[in-house]
Amino acid sequence: MTTNDKGDKRMGRRISRRRFTQMVAAAAGASLFAPTILRAQAKGVIKIANIQPITGASAAYGIRARDGAILALEDVNAAGGWKDASGKLWTFEMVHSDMANDPRQAVTLVRQAPFEASISVAIGPTNSVGYVPVVPVAGQLKFPLMGSGSGAPIKEWNPYSFRVNPVSTVAVPVLLRKVVAKEKVKTLAVIYDQTQDAQAGDAEVCRKMAAELGYRISADEAFRSGDQDFSAQISKIRSTRPDAVYVAAATGDGVKVSTQVREAGIDKPMLTGYGSFHDPVYWDGTKGLITGCYTWLAQDLNAPTPQLKSFLDRYNKKFPQQEATSFSSYGYDAVIAIVEAIKKAGSTDREKIAAAMRSLDITTPLGTRITFKNPPDGNNLNPSVVVVQVNGRGTYTTV
Repeated sequence: MTTNDKGDKRMGRRISRRRFTQMVAAAAGASLFAPTILRAQAKGVIKIANIQPITGASAAYGIRARDGAILALEDVNAAGGWKDASGKLWTFEMVHSDMANDPRQAVTLVRQAPFEASISVAIGPTNSVGYVPVVPVAGQLKFPLMGSGSGAPIKEWNPYSFRVNPVSTVAVPVLLRKVVAKEKVKTLAVIYDQTQDAQAGDAEVCRKMAAELGYRISADEAFRSGDQDFSAQISKIRSTRPDAVYVAAATGDGVKVSTQVREAGIDKPMLTGYGSFHDPVYWDGTKGLITGCYTWLAQDLNAPTPQLKSFLDRYNKKFPQQEATSFSSYGYDAVIAIVEAIKKAGSTDREKIAAAMRSLDITTPLGTRITFKNPPDGNNLNPSVVVVQVNGRGTYTTV
């Protein structure tokens, strides 16, 4: 054996030891990283598109629904999210968008959402001017949509669209029956926003209930969202000397209408829908001129259950700029309904989620009963309606 041969063998042994050491280190590194890789593979994210009017006349509704949904998502994830049948753990995220009280923007946002594969479902819009036009879009795209406040009539439902809140055709008759009897209303004036489906729907219910309750519509006046001067409509209303006035307007416009009604010397009770007069924004905007006026809520917020009180306290602490209203609870309940539908479906597949929603029957942590039977429609079959008379900033007595 030559010197070179010996050297080569020694070099071979050295290389072998070095390579062995590298292999051991690589193996150790692989074992260190393997659990991390497995953990990453065992987790997933389900995204929910939350499309709301954050600016514009309906912002008071959209902000509350958005923030209520945020709290619900925090609660769901804190409780562990959802684990599917294979053991994969899923957490939830929300993608927020502002449809700015513009129906075209709402349609655009709903059309865009399904292009992101991780977005399984959408919430909203809370206002009917956004929700009504996106219902057919959800059907076309086969994309599950959970409404969180809209109450206007839907001309044609599809099996992909739902809403957790009471609607005008259910709630307004309850409001009218109680107030007409209490105030002995024989003539009712109506002033409504003809550009908003929910508000036009409220006005239509007022007309239809007249024969049943024995009152007469003394004035039926329309305006358009964004108008500033309602003197012509209010002058007509004042000339008919009504026993009560129904103000069908989103909060931003309704504050102006209600203030001008009172400034015109009309001191009769006013009524409105969707809990609007209960909103502190309304009280502040009218400087308390809505004292003694009537609206309806989905829950009795002054006498909450322990679970509802906990939600209200947490909400008001986290979002002090906008106190909780029924719209806050709609956002919360919408998320819970979606999560329960996903659990029932056992899947993140949109079609399976929608199928689970169609026969969903749950009670949320806030005590809201949500029952769907779609077809024929996506309305909650078991909404609660509480009629209230406002007596202070965010306070009331039940009727």
